[in-house]
Amino acid sequence: MRAGRETGPAPRAVRLAWCLFDFANSGFPTVIVTALYVLWFKKVVVGAETKAASHAGDLYWGLANAGAGLCVFLAAPLLGALADLGGWKRRFLIGSSLGCILATSLLPLAGPGRVMAAALLFLLATAFFEASLVFYNAFLPLLVPRGGIARLSGLGWGLGYFGGLGCLLACLPLVRGGEAADLRPAPWIVAAWFLLFAFPSFALLRDEKPAGGTRAGFGTAWMRLRRTLGDLRREGGPLPRFLAAFFFYNNAVLAILAFTVDFTDHSLGFGLEENLVLIVVLNLAAAPGAVFFGRLATRIGTLRTLRLTLRLWLLALAGAILAAWPGLFSTEGAKTFFWGVAGLASLCIGAVQATSRSFLSLLAPPGRSAETFGLMAFAGKASGVLGPLVFGLVSVWAQDQRAAVGSLGLFFLAGLLLLGPMKEPAGPCGSVPPDPRELPG
Repeated sequence: MRAGRETGPAPRAVRLAWCLFDFANSGFPTVIVTALYVLWFKKVVVGAETKAASHAGDLYWGLANAGAGLCVFLAAPLLGALADLGGWKRRFLIGSSLGCILATSLLPLAGPGRVMAAALLFLLATAFFEASLVFYNAFLPLLVPRGGIARLSGLGWGLGYFGGLGCLLACLPLVRGGEAADLRPAPWIVAAWFLLFAFPSFALLRDEKPAGGTRAGFGTAWMRLRRTLGDLRREGGPLPRFLAAFFFYNNAVLAILAFTVDFTDHSLGFGLEENLVLIVVLNLAAAPGAVFFGRLATRIGTLRTLRLTLRLWLLALAGAILAAWPGLFSTEGAKTFFWGVAGLASLCIGAVQATSRSFLSLLAPPGRSAETFGLMAFAGKASGVLGPLVFGLVSVWAQDQRAAVGSLGLFFLAGLLLLGPMKEPAGPCGSVPPDPRELPG
Protein backbone atom coordinates (compact mmCIF):
# COMPACT_ATOMS: atom_id res chain seq x y z
CA MET A 1 0.00 0.00 0.00
CA ARG A 2 1.56 3.25 -1.09
CA ALA A 3 0.74 6.87 -0.50
CA GLY A 4 2.14 10.01 -2.03
CA ARG A 5 2.76 11.04 -5.62
CA GLU A 6 4.68 8.58 -7.75
CA THR A 7 5.84 11.14 -10.32
CA GLY A 8 7.39 13.95 -8.27
CA PRO A 9 5.96 16.95 -6.43
CA ALA A 10 3.14 19.11 -7.73
CA PRO A 11 4.09 22.60 -8.91
CA ARG A 12 5.34 24.90 -6.16
CA ALA A 13 2.42 27.33 -6.58
CA VAL A 14 -0.05 24.51 -5.98
CA ARG A 15 1.77 23.36 -2.83
CA LEU A 16 1.89 26.94 -1.57
CA ALA A 17 -1.82 27.34 -2.27
CA TRP A 18 -2.51 24.14 -0.30
CA CYS A 19 -0.51 25.44 2.67
CA LEU A 20 -2.27 28.80 2.43
CA PHE A 21 -5.61 27.13 3.12
CA ASP A 22 -4.28 26.27 6.59
CA PHE A 23 -3.39 29.96 6.94
CA ALA A 24 -6.91 30.95 5.84
CA ASN A 25 -9.04 28.62 7.93
CA SER A 26 -7.09 28.85 11.21
CA GLY A 27 -8.81 32.07 12.17
CA PHE A 28 -11.94 30.05 12.89
CA PRO A 29 -10.54 27.69 15.56
CA THR A 30 -8.31 30.42 17.00
CA VAL A 31 -10.82 33.26 17.30
CA ILE A 32 -14.20 31.50 17.35
CA VAL A 33 -13.50 28.20 19.13
CA THR A 34 -10.58 29.05 21.42
CA ALA A 35 -9.97 32.74 22.11
CA LEU A 36 -12.87 35.18 21.80
CA TYR A 37 -16.25 33.88 20.75
CA VAL A 38 -16.27 31.21 23.48
CA LEU A 39 -16.13 34.00 26.10
CA TRP A 40 -18.72 36.10 24.28
CA PHE A 41 -21.00 33.05 24.09
CA LYS A 42 -20.73 32.31 27.82
CA LYS A 43 -20.72 35.83 29.23
CA VAL A 44 -23.06 37.60 26.83
CA VAL A 45 -25.23 35.04 25.04
CA VAL A 46 -25.62 32.69 28.04
CA GLY A 47 -25.05 35.38 30.65
CA ALA A 48 -22.82 33.25 32.89
CA GLU A 49 -22.40 35.67 35.79
CA THR A 50 -22.53 33.12 38.62
CA LYS A 51 -20.48 29.96 39.24
CA ALA A 52 -23.44 27.69 38.47
CA ALA A 53 -24.24 29.60 35.28
CA SER A 54 -20.60 29.39 34.23
CA HIS A 55 -20.64 25.60 34.53
CA ALA A 56 -23.95 25.54 32.63
CA GLY A 57 -22.18 27.57 29.93
CA ASP A 58 -19.56 24.80 29.78
CA LEU A 59 -22.35 22.32 29.12
CA TYR A 60 -24.02 24.43 26.39
CA TRP A 61 -20.65 24.96 24.69
CA GLY A 62 -19.87 21.27 24.96
CA LEU A 63 -23.25 20.34 23.47
CA ALA A 64 -22.76 22.72 20.54
CA ASN A 65 -19.33 21.25 19.82
CA ALA A 66 -20.73 17.74 20.21
CA GLY A 67 -23.57 18.47 17.79
CA ALA A 68 -21.14 19.69 15.15
CA GLY A 69 -19.02 16.60 15.65
CA LEU A 70 -22.08 14.39 15.22
CA CYS A 71 -22.92 15.98 11.85
CA VAL A 72 -19.43 15.33 10.49
CA PHE A 73 -19.35 11.89 12.11
CA LEU A 74 -22.42 10.86 10.11
CA ALA A 75 -21.58 12.49 6.77
CA ALA A 76 -17.78 12.55 6.31
CA PRO A 77 -17.07 8.94 5.23
CA LEU A 78 -19.78 8.94 2.56
CA LEU A 79 -18.83 12.39 1.26
CA GLY A 80 -15.17 11.33 1.20
CA ALA A 81 -15.96 8.25 -0.89
CA LEU A 82 -18.13 10.34 -3.22
CA ALA A 83 -15.35 12.94 -3.61
CA ASP A 84 -12.86 10.23 -4.61
CA LEU A 85 -15.18 8.46 -7.01
CA GLY A 86 -16.53 11.61 -8.63
CA GLY A 87 -13.33 13.66 -8.65
CA TRP A 88 -15.07 16.27 -6.51
CA LYS A 89 -12.59 16.97 -3.70
CA ARG A 90 -12.07 20.54 -4.91
CA ARG A 91 -15.80 21.13 -5.37
CA PHE A 92 -16.60 19.81 -1.89
CA LEU A 93 -13.70 21.80 -0.41
CA ILE A 94 -15.10 25.03 -1.81
CA GLY A 95 -18.70 24.26 -0.82
CA SER A 96 -17.93 23.31 2.78
CA SER A 97 -15.60 26.30 3.20
CA LEU A 98 -18.27 28.70 1.96
CA GLY A 99 -20.79 27.06 4.32
CA CYS A 100 -18.47 27.75 7.26
CA ILE A 101 -17.90 31.32 6.11
CA LEU A 102 -21.63 32.02 5.80
CA ALA A 103 -22.60 30.51 9.17
CA THR A 104 -19.71 32.33 10.88
CA SER A 105 -20.81 35.66 9.42
CA LEU A 106 -24.28 35.14 10.95
CA LEU A 107 -23.04 34.48 14.51
CA PRO A 108 -23.21 38.15 15.60
CA LEU A 109 -26.97 38.14 14.92
CA ALA A 110 -27.54 35.83 17.92
CA GLY A 111 -27.27 38.26 20.85
CA PRO A 112 -27.89 38.06 24.61
CA GLY A 113 -30.29 35.31 25.61
CA ARG A 114 -30.47 33.74 22.13
CA VAL A 115 -28.60 30.65 23.27
CA MET A 116 -30.23 28.18 20.88
CA ALA A 117 -29.72 30.41 17.83
CA ALA A 118 -26.06 31.02 18.71
CA ALA A 119 -25.45 27.34 19.43
CA LEU A 120 -27.09 26.27 16.15
CA LEU A 121 -25.08 28.75 14.06
CA PHE A 122 -21.88 27.73 15.82
CA LEU A 123 -22.77 24.07 15.25
CA LEU A 124 -23.26 24.66 11.52
CA ALA A 125 -20.10 26.72 11.14
CA THR A 126 -18.03 24.12 12.97
CA ALA A 127 -19.54 21.21 11.03
CA PHE A 128 -18.77 22.89 7.68
CA PHE A 129 -15.27 23.78 8.91
CA GLU A 130 -14.51 20.20 9.91
CA ALA A 131 -15.95 18.85 6.67
CA SER A 132 -13.68 21.15 4.67
CA LEU A 133 -10.66 19.60 6.40
CA VAL A 134 -11.59 16.16 5.05
CA PHE A 135 -11.23 17.33 1.44
CA TYR A 136 -8.28 19.62 2.18
CA ASN A 137 -6.31 16.84 3.88
CA ALA A 138 -7.16 14.47 1.04
CA PHE A 139 -5.04 16.56 -1.32
CA LEU A 140 -1.87 15.97 0.75
CA PRO A 141 -0.81 12.61 -0.79
CA LEU A 142 -1.55 14.06 -4.25
CA LEU A 143 1.00 16.88 -3.89
CA VAL A 144 4.30 15.28 -2.86
CA PRO A 145 6.03 11.88 -2.92
CA ARG A 146 5.75 9.85 0.24
CA GLY A 147 9.10 11.08 1.60
CA GLY A 148 7.82 14.68 1.71
CA ILE A 149 4.41 14.10 3.30
CA ALA A 150 5.38 14.71 6.94
CA ARG A 151 7.33 17.88 6.15
CA LEU A 152 4.63 19.38 3.95
CA SER A 153 1.97 18.52 6.53
CA GLY A 154 4.01 20.15 9.30
CA LEU A 155 4.67 23.20 7.15
CA GLY A 156 0.95 23.60 6.52
CA TRP A 157 0.13 23.35 10.22
CA GLY A 158 2.91 25.81 11.08
CA LEU A 159 1.64 28.34 8.56
CA GLY A 160 -1.84 27.80 9.96
CA TYR A 161 -0.76 29.00 13.38
CA PHE A 162 0.53 32.22 11.87
CA GLY A 163 -2.80 32.57 10.08
CA GLY A 164 -4.72 32.11 13.31
CA LEU A 165 -2.46 34.62 15.01
CA GLY A 166 -2.88 37.15 12.20
CA CYS A 167 -6.66 36.85 12.33
CA LEU A 168 -6.60 37.23 16.12
CA LEU A 169 -4.46 40.36 15.85
CA ALA A 170 -6.95 41.76 13.35
CA CYS A 171 -9.62 41.34 16.05
CA LEU A 172 -7.65 43.08 18.81
CA PRO A 173 -9.11 46.56 18.15
CA LEU A 174 -12.46 45.11 19.25
CA VAL A 175 -11.17 44.49 22.76
CA ARG A 176 -11.95 47.73 24.56
CA GLY A 177 -11.46 47.68 28.31
CA GLY A 178 -11.70 43.89 28.39
CA GLU A 179 -15.44 43.80 27.77
CA ALA A 180 -16.59 40.64 25.98
CA ALA A 181 -19.63 42.50 24.67
CA ASP A 182 -17.33 44.41 22.33
CA LEU A 183 -16.48 41.22 20.43
CA ARG A 184 -19.64 40.96 18.34
CA PRO A 185 -17.91 41.87 15.00
CA ALA A 186 -15.15 39.25 15.46
CA PRO A 187 -16.96 36.54 13.42
CA TRP A 188 -17.21 38.95 10.46
CA ILE A 189 -13.43 39.41 10.52
CA VAL A 190 -12.93 35.63 10.69
CA ALA A 191 -15.27 35.04 7.74
CA ALA A 192 -13.57 37.69 5.60
CA TRP A 193 -10.10 36.33 6.48
CA PHE A 194 -11.11 32.79 5.55
CA LEU A 195 -12.59 33.83 2.20
CA LEU A 196 -9.67 36.07 1.21
CA PHE A 197 -6.80 33.68 1.91
CA ALA A 198 -8.56 30.49 0.80
CA PHE A 199 -9.08 31.81 -2.71
CA PRO A 200 -5.68 30.57 -4.07
CA SER A 201 -6.55 27.04 -2.92
CA PHE A 202 -9.94 27.25 -4.59
CA ALA A 203 -8.29 28.43 -7.82
CA LEU A 204 -5.21 26.16 -8.04
CA LEU A 205 -5.97 22.78 -6.45
CA ARG A 206 -7.11 20.15 -8.93
CA ASP A 207 -8.58 16.66 -8.53
CA GLU A 208 -7.32 13.43 -9.96
CA LYS A 209 -9.44 12.07 -12.77
CA PRO A 210 -12.12 9.67 -11.47
CA ALA A 211 -11.20 5.98 -11.68
CA GLY A 212 -12.21 4.67 -15.09
CA GLY A 213 -12.94 8.17 -16.29
CA THR A 214 -16.51 8.03 -14.95
CA ARG A 215 -18.29 10.01 -12.27
CA ALA A 216 -20.30 8.28 -9.57
CA GLY A 217 -23.30 9.21 -7.44
CA PHE A 218 -24.27 8.61 -3.83
CA GLY A 219 -25.36 5.02 -4.49
CA THR A 220 -21.98 3.98 -5.84
CA ALA A 221 -20.17 5.88 -3.09
CA TRP A 222 -22.30 4.16 -0.44
CA MET A 223 -21.56 0.73 -1.92
CA ARG A 224 -17.82 1.39 -1.96
CA LEU A 225 -17.88 2.72 1.60
CA ARG A 226 -19.69 -0.42 2.74
CA ARG A 227 -17.07 -2.57 1.01
CA THR A 228 -14.27 -0.59 2.63
CA LEU A 229 -15.80 -0.92 6.10
CA GLY A 230 -16.36 -4.63 5.50
CA ASP A 231 -12.75 -5.08 4.44
CA LEU A 232 -11.52 -3.25 7.53
CA ARG A 233 -13.69 -5.40 9.77
CA ARG A 234 -12.55 -8.68 8.19
CA GLU A 235 -8.90 -7.94 7.52
CA GLY A 236 -8.01 -5.61 10.36
CA GLY A 237 -4.51 -4.23 9.90
CA PRO A 238 -3.00 -0.90 10.93
CA LEU A 239 -5.71 1.43 9.61
CA PRO A 240 -8.59 0.44 11.94
CA ARG A 241 -6.24 0.30 14.93
CA PHE A 242 -4.90 3.76 14.16
CA LEU A 243 -8.43 5.13 13.73
CA ALA A 244 -9.37 3.69 17.13
CA ALA A 245 -6.30 5.30 18.74
CA PHE A 246 -7.07 8.58 16.99
CA PHE A 247 -10.63 8.43 18.29
CA PHE A 248 -9.39 8.30 21.88
CA TYR A 249 -6.59 10.86 21.90
CA ASN A 250 -8.51 13.25 19.69
CA ASN A 251 -11.21 13.36 22.38
CA ALA A 252 -8.72 15.15 24.58
CA VAL A 253 -7.31 17.38 21.85
CA LEU A 254 -10.72 18.71 20.79
CA ALA A 255 -11.83 19.29 24.36
CA ILE A 256 -8.61 21.21 25.07
CA LEU A 257 -9.17 23.40 22.02
CA ALA A 258 -12.75 24.10 23.07
CA PHE A 259 -12.09 24.86 26.76
CA THR A 260 -8.55 26.29 27.14
CA VAL A 261 -9.57 29.93 27.46
CA ASP A 262 -12.59 29.00 29.56
CA PHE A 263 -10.24 27.10 31.92
CA THR A 264 -7.79 29.98 32.27
CA ASP A 265 -10.66 32.44 32.75
CA HIS A 266 -12.57 30.40 35.34
CA SER A 267 -9.88 28.40 37.20
CA LEU A 268 -6.83 30.69 36.97
CA GLY A 269 -8.43 34.14 36.89
CA PHE A 270 -7.00 35.25 33.54
CA GLY A 271 -8.52 38.47 32.24
CA LEU A 272 -9.47 38.93 28.61
CA GLU A 273 -6.22 40.75 27.80
CA GLU A 274 -4.18 37.99 29.48
CA ASN A 275 -6.04 35.35 27.49
CA LEU A 276 -5.38 37.22 24.26
CA VAL A 277 -1.67 37.42 25.05
CA LEU A 278 -1.75 33.71 25.90
CA ILE A 279 -3.29 32.80 22.54
CA VAL A 280 -0.79 34.99 20.68
CA VAL A 281 2.20 33.42 22.44
CA LEU A 282 0.83 29.89 22.01
CA ASN A 283 0.38 30.39 18.28
CA LEU A 284 3.92 31.75 17.99
CA ALA A 285 5.27 28.67 19.79
CA ALA A 286 3.00 26.16 18.05
CA ALA A 287 4.04 27.15 14.52
CA PRO A 288 7.72 26.16 14.83
CA GLY A 289 6.62 23.18 16.95
CA ALA A 290 4.53 21.79 14.09
CA VAL A 291 7.39 22.29 11.62
CA PHE A 292 9.96 20.79 14.02
CA PHE A 293 7.94 17.64 14.70
CA GLY A 294 7.24 17.31 10.98
CA ARG A 295 10.98 17.24 10.36
CA LEU A 296 11.51 14.93 13.32
CA ALA A 297 9.06 12.47 11.79
CA THR A 298 11.21 12.25 8.67
CA ARG A 299 14.15 11.20 10.87
CA ILE A 300 12.73 8.89 13.54
CA GLY A 301 9.43 7.86 11.95
CA THR A 302 5.91 9.25 12.07
CA LEU A 303 4.61 6.73 14.60
CA ARG A 304 7.43 7.29 17.10
CA THR A 305 6.90 11.03 16.83
CA LEU A 306 3.18 10.62 17.46
CA ARG A 307 3.78 8.52 20.59
CA LEU A 308 6.21 11.16 21.87
CA THR A 309 3.67 13.97 21.50
CA LEU A 310 1.00 12.00 23.39
CA ARG A 311 3.38 11.49 26.33
CA LEU A 312 4.16 15.19 26.36
CA TRP A 313 0.42 15.90 26.42
CA LEU A 314 0.03 13.82 29.59
CA LEU A 315 2.77 15.89 31.20
CA ALA A 316 1.04 19.12 30.15
CA LEU A 317 -2.31 18.00 31.62
CA ALA A 318 -0.67 17.17 34.95
CA GLY A 319 0.89 20.63 34.97
CA ALA A 320 -2.47 22.32 34.27
CA ILE A 321 -4.05 20.51 37.22
CA LEU A 322 -1.21 21.58 39.51
CA ALA A 323 -1.48 25.19 38.36
CA ALA A 324 -5.14 25.29 39.43
CA TRP A 325 -4.62 23.38 42.70
CA PRO A 326 -5.93 25.51 45.64
CA GLY A 327 -3.22 26.75 47.96
CA LEU A 328 -0.33 25.35 45.96
CA PHE A 329 0.56 28.67 44.34
CA SER A 330 -0.34 32.29 44.78
CA THR A 331 -2.61 33.72 42.10
CA GLU A 332 0.32 35.17 40.18
CA GLY A 333 2.45 32.09 40.84
CA ALA A 334 -0.24 29.84 39.38
CA LYS A 335 -0.42 32.00 36.27
CA THR A 336 3.36 31.97 35.87
CA PHE A 337 3.51 28.19 36.29
CA PHE A 338 0.70 27.76 33.77
CA TRP A 339 2.65 29.77 31.19
CA GLY A 340 5.28 27.04 31.21
CA VAL A 341 2.61 24.35 30.92
CA ALA A 342 0.98 26.22 28.05
CA GLY A 343 4.31 26.49 26.24
CA LEU A 344 4.69 22.71 26.35
CA ALA A 345 1.10 22.21 25.20
CA SER A 346 1.55 24.62 22.30
CA LEU A 347 4.45 22.54 20.98
CA CYS A 348 2.24 19.44 21.12
CA ILE A 349 -1.02 20.68 19.64
CA GLY A 350 0.12 21.15 16.07
CA ALA A 351 2.52 18.23 16.30
CA VAL A 352 -0.11 15.64 17.20
CA GLN A 353 -2.51 16.85 14.50
CA ALA A 354 0.06 17.22 11.73
CA THR A 355 1.68 13.88 12.56
CA SER A 356 -1.70 12.14 12.61
CA ARG A 357 -2.45 13.57 9.18
CA SER A 358 0.92 12.40 7.88
CA PHE A 359 0.56 8.90 9.28
CA LEU A 360 -2.89 8.45 7.76
CA SER A 361 -1.58 9.67 4.40
CA LEU A 362 0.90 6.78 4.51
CA LEU A 363 -1.92 4.31 5.17
CA ALA A 364 -4.32 5.67 2.51
CA PRO A 365 -4.82 3.34 -0.49
CA PRO A 366 -4.16 4.99 -3.87
CA GLY A 367 -7.22 6.80 -5.19
CA ARG A 368 -8.97 6.72 -1.82
CA SER A 369 -7.43 9.63 0.05
CA ALA A 370 -10.71 11.51 0.63
CA GLU A 371 -12.47 8.30 1.69
CA THR A 372 -9.66 7.51 4.14
CA PHE A 373 -9.68 11.02 5.58
CA GLY A 374 -13.45 10.75 5.73
CA LEU A 375 -12.98 7.72 7.98
CA MET A 376 -10.52 9.74 10.05
CA ALA A 377 -13.15 12.47 10.37
CA PHE A 378 -15.64 9.73 11.31
CA ALA A 379 -13.38 8.66 14.17
CA GLY A 380 -12.35 12.22 14.98
CA LYS A 381 -15.84 13.61 15.10
CA ALA A 382 -17.04 10.71 17.20
CA SER A 383 -14.46 12.04 19.64
CA GLY A 384 -15.68 15.55 18.83
CA VAL A 385 -19.03 14.45 20.21
CA LEU A 386 -17.61 12.73 23.29
CA GLY A 387 -14.59 14.80 24.35
CA PRO A 388 -16.16 18.26 24.85
CA LEU A 389 -19.30 16.64 26.25
CA VAL A 390 -17.31 14.69 28.85
CA PHE A 391 -15.44 17.82 29.88
CA GLY A 392 -18.70 19.76 30.29
CA LEU A 393 -20.45 16.95 32.20
CA VAL A 394 -17.50 16.34 34.55
CA SER A 395 -17.20 20.09 35.17
CA VAL A 396 -20.89 20.27 36.17
CA TRP A 397 -20.79 17.03 38.19
CA ALA A 398 -17.62 17.84 40.14
CA GLN A 399 -18.07 21.62 40.15
CA ASP A 400 -14.31 21.65 39.52
CA GLN A 401 -12.53 22.04 36.19
CA ARG A 402 -9.47 20.20 37.51
CA ALA A 403 -11.48 16.98 37.48
CA ALA A 404 -12.56 17.70 33.92
CA VAL A 405 -8.94 18.25 32.86
CA GLY A 406 -7.92 15.01 34.58
CA SER A 407 -10.56 13.06 32.68
CA LEU A 408 -8.84 14.01 29.41
CA GLY A 409 -5.68 12.16 30.45
CA LEU A 410 -7.57 8.86 30.22
CA PHE A 411 -8.19 9.51 26.53
CA PHE A 412 -4.48 10.12 25.85
CA LEU A 413 -3.57 6.94 27.75
CA ALA A 414 -6.03 4.87 25.72
CA GLY A 415 -4.56 6.24 22.49
CA LEU A 416 -1.04 5.37 23.59
CA LEU A 417 -2.04 1.82 24.50
CA LEU A 418 -3.59 1.28 21.08
CA LEU A 419 -0.57 2.71 19.25
CA GLY A 420 1.84 0.63 21.32
CA PRO A 421 1.88 -2.59 19.20
CA MET A 422 1.83 -0.75 15.86
CA LYS A 423 4.79 -0.47 13.51
CA GLU A 424 5.76 2.11 10.93
CA PRO A 425 4.23 1.44 7.49
CA ALA A 426 6.53 -0.21 4.97
CA GLY A 427 8.79 2.48 3.61
CA PRO A 428 8.05 4.98 6.40
CA CYS A 429 8.00 8.66 5.87
CA GLY A 430 11.53 9.01 7.09
CA SER A 431 13.05 6.23 5.01
CA VAL A 432 13.51 8.35 1.91
CA PRO A 433 15.53 11.55 2.30
CA PRO A 434 13.17 14.30 1.08
CA ASP A 435 14.21 16.31 -1.94
CA PRO A 436 14.29 20.04 -1.09
CA ARG A 437 12.38 20.65 -4.32
CA GLU A 438 9.45 18.74 -2.82
CA LEU A 439 8.63 21.59 -0.46
CA PRO A 440 7.53 25.13 -1.11
CA GLY A 441 9.78 27.97 -0.19
